[in-house]
Order: sequence, then structure tokens, then C-alpha cells
Amino acid sequence: MSTSKFSRPERLFYIMQFLSNHDTVNAGELADHCQATKRTIYRDIHFLQSQGHEIQTQGREGYKLLIPNMQVRSKLTEDEWLSLTLYPLLSSGIASSDHPYHRHYKTGLEKVMRLASGGAPNPAFAERIRLHARTQDTFQAKVMPAIITAISDNRCIDVRYYAMHRSEWSERRLEPYYLVPREGHLYLVAFCRLRNDIRVFRLNRFEDVHVTDAPFTIPQDFSIDAFLKKRWSIMEEEEPVDITVRFSPDAARYVDEEDFYVETKKYNETDGTLTLTVTVGSRKEFLRWMRSFGPDAEVLSPASLRQALAAEYRHMLGMYEGDDERLW
Repeated sequence: MSTSKFSRPERLFYIMQFLSNHDTVNAGELADHCQATKRTIYRDIHFLQSQGHEIQTQGREGYKLLIPNMQVRSKLTEDEWLSLTLYPLLSSGIASSDHPYHRHYKTGLEKVMRLASGGAPNPAFAERIRLHARTQDTFQAKVMPAIITAISDNRCIDVRYYAMHRSEWSERRLEPYYLVPREGHLYLVAFCRLRNDIRVFRLNRFEDVHVTDAPFTIPQDFSIDAFLKKRWSIMEEEEPVDITVRFSPDAARYVDEEDFYVETKKYNETDGTLTLTVTVGSRKEFLRWMRSFGPDAEVLSPASLRQALAAEYRHMLGMYEGDDERLW
């Protein structure tokens, strides 16, 4: 039985995308990328080959995609396939008929369900999947088709972007690598030709997005998993720091069931508390999450962070002292 955290359609898309961006890939690399077993990858590769994808075995080097530009040889149209495979990223509002990809998503899903079940699907099924937690962002729906087109065709985009920390707009040319969802928002990981570096951009800070004719290629040594590994928050970049936090028994059960974006170590203590250790390159965002537990979370290390929090809480106490007399 597969232990992959992704559904099969998602896994097949990630395999084809990974093969398209690398000369050769072995089963171990694909298993790590898709969070699946090698046995599952072998079955998926065999299935893709049976569907007409020209994937050649290169001995110990692994697999090579002979036609880099993925061509879907099925009864799905290209737009339907794109809408379905990117559904987890496009789910903000896609169930609404106003979304630009809604029609392709609905018709494509019906075809997939018909092929999978051998019968006609419920036509209302698409509208019953509501993965998004926020109200529909109409601007995101406006810029998304351009970004998806650029990613699909490996073409640069010209954008007008608002940098929150500098409170200014800038014109940039980006090479869009990956779309990444975090905490209800979508972010674009892209190479910025203005800054000559790989940066992260929040989608709702784009004012204009235009697809250009300029092509780009993702460097073979770039790994999105390695890029995101130490980022508690996708936007923050600091020197990595090891943080250990102890959670009370009341908070421990909630922390214990959470899946984090970065690698964490959890220890359930005999008194019911939980100790969490994590290495992050975004201390500010980690502390924002930790503060949501109030007095049920205590930083144990590093000592410098404990001291900084103690000073912060003393300042807050001074803000609120005497409020009872003024209020009453």
C-alpha cells in the first residue's frame, strides 16, 4: 500500500514536472520529492510509460524524459489537466462559476471521475469541494491565469509589485518557479532579475502581471524542498536558530496533531507537557505562532530569546497596569 501523502494525480504531475526540469532523476529522488516509497514510484513510472510518456530508463542514473514539454495524451484538454493537477493551489474560489478556471475544472473532473468509476459523475460534485478558508480574492483570480501560463510555458513575467517592508512599488521581471500555499495565502517563488536572486512574492501584492516571450529554465541544482526547509514563514529570511518550547498539557494535544512546514522534533513528557524543538530561519513568524498559545507555551532556549520575551512581556504589563481602575 502506498504511503504517499499526495493523491495519485498529484503525484503523477509532480513526477512529470520533476522529470521535465532535470536531465535524469532516480527513484529515490522522486520518492523524496513526492513523499512516497520507491515501490510506489516504480508503479507510477510504469503507468506513465503505458500512457505514452517517453520516459527512458538510464540504469543507475534513473529516468530521463525524452520529450521535456509534458504532453497529456488522454481525453482531457490541456486546460482541464492543468486545472485539475493544480487544484490544491487554485482552490481559492475555483468552485465559484466566476473563477476563470472553473469550467475547465468542472468538465475535467467529470471526465476523470467517469474514467475512474466507469459511470457518469454527479455534475454538482465540483461545487461541493470547498477547500479554501477565505472569501474569494477577485484580484487573485485575475492574475492567476497569467502566472499559471508563465509557469506552464517557462516564460518570464513582468510585474508591478508592492514591497511591504519598504512601502514602495517596483517594476520587476520574474522567472516564476513555484507556487506555494502558506496559511491561506499563495506565494510565488521566482528568480528576480532586478535583484539577481531567488525571492518570494505574495500574490495579493501584485498590481499587474504580463506574460512575456522571454524563456527561462529552472537551474538543475535548485530544490524547492531545500529552499523551504528552514522557513517557518515563507517570506522571512534570517540566520537559522534552534528554538525549544514547552507546551502545557492543554496545548500539547493541539500541537501534537499539527503538521509543520519545517522539520520538528516533539517529545511527549510524562507530566503531559510537550517539548518541541525546531530550527527556523524566520524567528519572527515562529514567535507569532507560539504567542497564540499564551501562557501555555514557554520558550526554554535559547537564553537570549527568553530574555527578549521577558522584556517584551514586562513592557506589555506596564501598558496594562492600572487599567482596572480607569475602566471602572
